Amino acid sequence: MVRSKTFASARSDFTLAAVVLTKAPWVIPVVAACLLAAKPGRVFGQEGASTGRFRITQKSADGQRISILTGAEAVFQADDTMALTDPRLVTVTAGGKTNLVFTSNECLFDQDKKTIRSPGELSLATGDGQMQLKGVGFSGNLVGPTLSVSSNIEAKLDKRFSRRPPGQAQKKRETPVSEPLRITSDQFDLEPGQALFRGTVLVKDTDGNLGSDSIAVGMREDDWEVQTIRADGSVVLQSEQIKTTSEQAEYDLAAGLIVLKGNSSWTMGERSGRSNLLMIHRESQSVNAEGEVAMKLPADSAGEGELLDFTASGDGTVDGHPLEIRSNVFLFQAATSDQTGFARYIGAVRLARGEGRLRCSFLNVRLAKGTGGVVESVNAAVGVRLEHGDDQLTAQTAAYDMAQDTIRFRGEPRWNWGTQRGQARLVELSPADGVFRASRKVGMHLPRPKGGGRFLLPAESDPAAKAEPGGDPLWVVCNSFEYRRAVEAKGLDSAVFAGNVVLTGDDGLRVEAQRVEAGIDPSTAGMVSLDATGGLVAATTGTNVIRYAGDRLVHSTSDETVRLTGRPSLEIRAQRDGVEWVALGQAAIYNLRTGWLRLNGDPVLKTAEGELRGREIVFSPQTKRLKATGLWKMTLNPKMVARMRGRTEKQDATKP
Repeated sequence: MVRSKTFASARSDFTLAAVVLTKAPWVIPVVAACLLAAKPGRVFGQEGASTGRFRITQKSADGQRISILTGAEAVFQADDTMALTDPRLVTVTAGGKTNLVFTSNECLFDQDKKTIRSPGELSLATGDGQMQLKGVGFSGNLVGPTLSVSSNIEAKLDKRFSRRPPGQAQKKRETPVSEPLRITSDQFDLEPGQALFRGTVLVKDTDGNLGSDSIAVGMREDDWEVQTIRADGSVVLQSEQIKTTSEQAEYDLAAGLIVLKGNSSWTMGERSGRSNLLMIHRESQSVNAEGEVAMKLPADSAGEGELLDFTASGDGTVDGHPLEIRSNVFLFQAATSDQTGFARYIGAVRLARGEGRLRCSFLNVRLAKGTGGVVESVNAAVGVRLEHGDDQLTAQTAAYDMAQDTIRFRGEPRWNWGTQRGQARLVELSPADGVFRASRKVGMHLPRPKGGGRFLLPAESDPAAKAEPGGDPLWVVCNSFEYRRAVEAKGLDSAVFAGNVVLTGDDGLRVEAQRVEAGIDPSTAGMVSLDATGGLVAATTGTNVIRYAGDRLVHSTSDETVRLTGRPSLEIRAQRDGVEWVALGQAAIYNLRTGWLRLNGDPVLKTAEGELRGREIVFSPQTKRLKATGLWKMTLNPKMVARMRGRTEKQDATKP
């Protein structure tokens, strides 16, 4: 029987080439002499034949690299393994670049399986020194090459190597740009293109810490340079200012980008949020969140929430409610000393705080440069809808100028505020003082005045005159409109219409003026007073037509009167039961309750029966009763005189 053992190792301090041991009588003495002459090594508590220095090379399975394993001494073991002292494993690319260096105090090498193992300590580093690792207990395979470390993992990852442009060689620096990442874990596995940390994994950085169930370090296939870091399972990223959680996080060192996936959430002081995907660029301080983005901001936060501050109460308070924001995408760029920043919400944007709601497709918050992130302006676009309770305002765009404290709505804005409905080319809101302004082609509905119902109409001439407020509204057209809320809680709101003002009603009422001011009861939104000036013309249609012409008209529901003045005179024309009458003078007071018309300032009343002049004339169109005071004068037309004479003669004929 012939037994043989072959050890082939290039560039070693020993050579065993095809040694054949036969059963010759001299074999036993020779072998005994060799064993006695050899220096026995004590590795892993076993003794065997020592070969002295050791070296072996092994090509990887993919043919991309060569592993070179050396040792200060190699001792044969009973299980056909070799115990190596001070082993060193170096992997070299096909181009001759070192990409991995492994060292330890001792290990067992299985030449048949090309594996190494040891319960002892080890040190590991990539060829460029970017990653360095220590641990206890390891096993590996030169064919992979692969390596597993079973406990006490401590690693350092130098971030400076990720800062060079693609394709440039890394230049060595005496002083690192920043402190390296420090990683600890329970287990570690290495294979071409990836290093995996498992167990309780913690990454410490000067900017914060990251914990997860596992972290995979992605490396280039050719030279094992670290490219990415991916954390999986219960990922928590904690820094001084922000804490994020997710199911997975990936850090692209070259791009300086952290990507968190799977129920990502973050907390920053009183601010919090969540999304399906979260990307953070650490160097530029930018954030990108995508997929069901939901954020919560404190009640007093400036910026996005300022669009909701024009509340129905006009007091500018938010009652301590936080601001909630939802969108499909969220982008954030921090402001710097020489660059403005922004916060952008894109797709199905929803803002809510208390009873306030805002909807749009795009919302952009501009942050002033050199101010630490002070909000400069807020802009909403496409399908803007602002709501507070039942109040609504819609437009295509909304822009909040923080310096002027004004919100401007453009793109055919329409509003339904209380009982008021309207539209214009431009709407402006001032949250600080509760002012609502509309300009250019303003058209709106106003409720009828309270109390007397339809002002400018005789109380008994229209069955609907005694109707309660809230009947058919008035339609107003003008160049501009301003609504200002009362300063005091018990005061009246004010509405001002300016520029070619026209008020019309479904009953034919029409009032034209250059300026109309109205007092509004905030509790009922009903018009309490009205003051119209400049080229005033008011008219009604129907059976009993009334037309007013003058300089100013003042209507008050407190005393149920309408006061009309004119220079040099005013004119009132009316028809009742087919009969027309005309009133002229400098002032007229019309009582909505009694229907009496009082004329002052050289008044003249012309009827079908004749003409009446005096210092003051009081006339009731319903009863046709007249009353004149002062030096009055009445002129009757011939037909009226003849009619009166006829009645007198008939009365005389009937007398006895």
